Amino acid sequence: MIDSYESISPTAILTAYPRMFTDIPYEKEIYKWLSKNCNENVKLNKLLAPEIEARYKLTNKLFEDTGIEQVLELAAGYCSRGLIYSKKGIRYVEMDLESVSNNKINLLNDIDSINSNLNIITGNALNFDDVIKCEDFFDINKEIAVINEGLFRYLTFDEKKKIAINIYNLLKKYNGVWITCDVTPKKFLQKQDNSNKGLNENINVITSRNTLNDRFEDINHIKSFFRDIGFKSIEIHKFIEMKEELKSFDILNIDRNSFDELLENGIVAVMKI
Repeated sequence: MIDSYESISPTAILTAYPRMFTDIPYEKEIYKWLSKNCNENVKLNKLLAPEIEARYKLTNKLFEDTGIEQVLELAAGYCSRGLIYSKKGIRYVEMDLESVSNNKINLLNDIDSINSNLNIITGNALNFDDVIKCEDFFDINKEIAVINEGLFRYLTFDEKKKIAINIYNLLKKYNGVWITCDVTPKKFLQKQDNSNKGLNENINVITSRNTLNDRFEDINHIKSFFRDIGFKSIEIHKFIEMKEELKSFDILNIDRNSFDELLENGIVAVMKI
């Protein structure tokens, strides 16, 4: 366990709050629990809802397209994805740092229950020993999907590389796919600042880990970085693909077209070895 990374943990609340303004199941109950039981001093912004909803729903769609039945979600935070898919029979493992994992177990036991398909463990994705302990819950004869949202943006390129190598080695054993929205290029950060004034400044204060130096330049940079590690297939999908599925526009009474530039620059990558 690498304690210094716990400074990232409060951002899990930052993204849990705007999910309340969507139709994603359990998110209202999750945030209600967090507001009562966690005392993180973070500025909340409901205008994050369209991009958070878009990346969540696009990630789900791309995962469902694979037909894979077991998942490792790294830095899972307080997202309801694991609860939802485990109830559908998917073997689901969530890994996060200690404070978040402990909160997640407690909140799920309070608002619903943790079924036998869902396992929540403590670990750091930078540590391969933590990653491989997730194998205890997987069938070696079946492919896996590795999913992560909101992790890479806080890491240096050396740290990104370590995690990518860990995932590559896991997929070498199981085959399958890595689905991540965490490879977003610099242009997205600029559009994010236009749509949500002060957001990235707030994240910088919370984590001290959110700089342009740690962002990919563009899609070519993304592809070359992961190809150098060994990923052969790298598909890029854009948040805007989910525009018509987003309920947060109506819930928050936002012009459906006002976030087009942001959604056009937000991406999810689907990678295979």
